[in-house]
Amino acid sequence: MHPTIVHELRRIGVRPCLTKRFGIVPQLLAGLLLPFGPVPVTHAASHSPDAAPFIAAVRQFADQALARGRDTYGKPTPLFIDGINVDTGQPVMWKWADGKEWVLSNLANQQGLLRMLDGLSQLTGEPKYREAALETLRYAFDHLRYGTQHNGGLLAWGGHLAYNATEDSFAGNPGGTGRIHELKCFFPYYELMWKADPLATRQVIENMWNSHILDWGTLDFNRHGDPKPLGKLWSNEYRGGDVFFWGKGLTFHNAGSDFYYAAGMLAKLADQPEPLAWARRLSQRYADTRDPRTGLEGFQFSQCASAWCDDVGNLRGDRAQYQYGDDFPGHRVVEGTLFPCYDDTPPIEPQIARLLLGEALGDPGRDFVRQAAEVLAAWGKAAYRARDNAFLPMLTDGTSMEGYVCKKDGYFGPKGRVLKAGHPGAAHLWAYALAHRITGDAFLWQMTRDIARGNGWGELGESPKATPKLNAESFSAQPRLFFAFLEMRRATGHTEFLDAMVSVGRRILEQRFHAGWFTPSRDHLFCRLANDESQALLHLAAHLMGRPGDVPPFTGAEPFFHAEYGNSVGRVYDSSDIYGKTRTGPATR
Repeated sequence: MHPTIVHELRRIGVRPCLTKRFGIVPQLLAGLLLPFGPVPVTHAASHSPDAAPFIAAVRQFADQALARGRDTYGKPTPLFIDGINVDTGQPVMWKWADGKEWVLSNLANQQGLLRMLDGLSQLTGEPKYREAALETLRYAFDHLRYGTQHNGGLLAWGGHLAYNATEDSFAGNPGGTGRIHELKCFFPYYELMWKADPLATRQVIENMWNSHILDWGTLDFNRHGDPKPLGKLWSNEYRGGDVFFWGKGLTFHNAGSDFYYAAGMLAKLADQPEPLAWARRLSQRYADTRDPRTGLEGFQFSQCASAWCDDVGNLRGDRAQYQYGDDFPGHRVVEGTLFPCYDDTPPIEPQIARLLLGEALGDPGRDFVRQAAEVLAAWGKAAYRARDNAFLPMLTDGTSMEGYVCKKDGYFGPKGRVLKAGHPGAAHLWAYALAHRITGDAFLWQMTRDIARGNGWGELGESPKATPKLNAESFSAQPRLFFAFLEMRRATGHTEFLDAMVSVGRRILEQRFHAGWFTPSRDHLFCRLANDESQALLHLAAHLMGRPGDVPPFTGAEPFFHAEYGNSVGRVYDSSDIYGKTRTGPATR
């Protein structure tokens, strides 16, 4: 290897042997041969030297995605497939119980890929990446909608519905039925969709609301939607009223956040006030669930009498009341008053949606930012224990459920399950850093500081003005850790946070970039084309080039497909059952 290349690889912290072992060639090495100099602070016509290895890695991955990640199965289309087996180059396959196998193309799962391609074109000046993304969207608008007699219909995408590239069809099962429309924290790239086709984008968002809202007066909705004729839509009457009413849907916030995010973006893109009014109303419904003593917010604002407990034989009624209610007399125990007993830590994605939507809208979006900041502050004041960096399971009135042993089987776990505290990591650090950067709130900075310290990442200081003392040895290759440091850098300007961003970026190159693909480790078998790693390195390159505004915001979306798989009992998630798979033996590449 040329001595200059070896020197530059070592300078940025990449061991030269990794280039041969993991395939960081030839684009990455070509980028390293660019002349080196100071990092620019304004727009640059060419790549910053320090940005070169990061932009080169993203470009190599994007080129491979264009060459090997398009739909060439059945009838070739401009669509992308969801993932690649990095050993064989074969597409991710979904196996059904009847033996059929599909090559999956799920546009909802590819939004991070579209954001990366668009940003890469902006940084490199090469239009092919954005053009591929636009071509994908236009084809999807023309061919992947159903219920088209109703003003364009719904897109075949989401948690339970995908395009079968093998047979050029789409549905939630091989029989062609089961078209269940569901978005949960996908936060599509509506800005690029608008560039591809404004009318189709408007129709997709309008049909989403029209298909999921069950009662516009109360905003009762179902997370699953079916096409139906357009009614009054934004002209419907809103009544509001009490929360925790008995409704027909399950008003989960991870679904509702996609609805108000979509309506808010439509208002911005179309300069139309009516969708924004409904977005505000829906977000406010969750704010209305807050307990006045703690400020803790519920994950849903209604109860559903038709919900069932899979483990107890289709029990009807409120699932939390059934499983926990007898042991907490005098307290209101329903699904909407649990924090965060259904998971290890409170879900941040809806608060990220509020923050990003509010920032995108500017002054008209201030309510979304305020609501997210209030929620995150309430978590910290009512449910966070700094000494062990823990969020405590509790009712939203502040009643602790830590150590509670489930007396019954139910939706929230089996009999004997012990509710334990969850420990926030990189994702929550990012959420608090983002919220602080947008609001400047001192308590949100304190929470950012406590979470960083609790994970061993160092001392941020009592205020953003303090010089941080970070522990670089403890940094991992987590993209959300990178984005947390990015927000701290934007908020404070401290060089230490820039150094931390570069340090995490180097670890991503070393540990998660193999033969031009991004995987969680060198032992993982599958690369999801929409991955956080490529977006992190793109943002790092943009920042080093002095062009942070040229790349689309990172939304933290969690792609997933949830359906029956092979002979499994019940549904499985592709995020764990496919993209979580590792080799049983040594790597062969």
